[in-house]
Order: sequence, then C-alpha cells, then structure tokens
Amino acid sequence: MSPSSRRRAQTSPVAALTALFVVCAAISGYATVLDDSLPTTDRDLAPATLSNVESALADDSGVVVSSRLSDALDACPDGFSCRVVVAVDGDRRAVGPAAPTDADADSTRVSVRVEPGRVGFGTLRVEVWR
Repeated sequence: MSPSSRRRAQTSPVAALTALFVVCAAISGYATVLDDSLPTTDRDLAPATLSNVESALADDSGVVVSSRLSDALDACPDGFSCRVVVAVDGDRRAVGPAAPTDADADSTRVSVRVEPGRVGFGTLRVEVWR
C-alpha cells in the first residue's frame, strides 16, 4: 500500500463540521419556510376570553355585576371583536356588535346581581372573532 492511499477519502475535522452545519441550517430553513406556508387554524380564544370577561364583570365575591357590562369589551383580546351577553331570569343584556355565524363562542353559568340584595343564576356568553 502506498503512503498516499492512507490519506485518501479523509477530510479535516473543520471541513466536516462546516458541512454538517450547512446541512443542518438548510434543513432548519426548509422546515421554517414549510411551517410558514402551511395554513394554520386560529387559536381557540373563547374560553380564555370568557375567563377574562368573567373576572372583569365579577365583584370581590365572584358575583357578576351587570352594570359593569360596558367594561367587558376591555377584557377581549387585542385585534379581535367581541360580543358579551349576560342572561338572567328572562332578562338579556348584551354589549358589542352582532357576531358572525363562524365566531368562536363559549358560555358558563354564573351568579348575577339582579338588584341590590338579590342574586340570580344566569348565563355569561362570549363570542370572539377577527
């Protein structure tokens, strides 16, 4: 075996690491572009928004105060439109524009202060859309 045959098919460690880095960067770049090009679904915003709205409407005892309904839209996520509805004992109060049919919605049962000293059980509904 000639002395030159021992060096054949060998490369320096720096060149091998450089090639490995280039391949990894190319795969990472491809994955990033592919991920950005695929359609994504919107996040499920209604449950989180419902929690925020309920916190904004409730007093210290956890009872929803319907007179605070105008403040409910401040609890909606930025860049989204919201409609908040409080229904209790046949009385229904809403704030916000009418929601489209494809709006993300969620509701929960809450205690609502109907008048001073009187609390009724009602429904708090939140509809969120872009």
